Amino acid sequence: MKNILFILVAFGIFTSSYSQTKKSFGIRGGINLSNLSNANLDQKTSGYFSVFGHFRFSDLYALQPEIGYSNQGGRARNTSGIDDIEIHYISISAINNFYVKDSGFRFLIGPGFDFDVDDTAIGISNRDEGNDITFIDVTINIGIGLEFKNGLGFEARYKQGLIDVFSGTWHDFESEQYQDEIQFNGVFQLGLFYKFNF
Repeated sequence: MKNILFILVAFGIFTSSYSQTKKSFGIRGGINLSNLSNANLDQKTSGYFSVFGHFRFSDLYALQPEIGYSNQGGRARNTSGIDDIEIHYISISAINNFYVKDSGFRFLIGPGFDFDVDDTAIGISNRDEGNDITFIDVTINIGIGLEFKNGLGFEARYKQGLIDVFSGTWHDFESEQYQDEIQFNGVFQLGLFYKFNF
């Protein structure tokens, strides 16, 4: 009986807290400056776009789940003998927003999952096989942002991949360097966002 009472009280507190949370949603997009480690590639300039929910639990903290698209990879150097790496990801992340009191400035940190679009059922249906990129990447995202009272803001992030882009299960290793060394995604993101306030 005590356990049931405890669960009901905890659920009531959680429900009350959630009902007082300021909820909104928005869009974000901008420029990716991406590369792969240990790949002899130059930095690649591309873009990203996502939609997000924003759950403000207090003056100092908000949770921001996101889903979107990110174009990543690297550009081949003329003397490298390696092709350009073009990776199209569907990105899902949960970004913790830590606000500086009485300001729109915030620190961002959170985990994410990137899914290679070309190796999904939709991508493979339009080609004979996948693109040899590891299907999923686990990422950590850190950054800073500034939001104005009208909901518009800008942010800078760094996204670090934690899984080898060319794992043995997915890649035929035409490059010895890809076989002998580990390649991780690394992406600087610079962009704008707009949050719809209710």
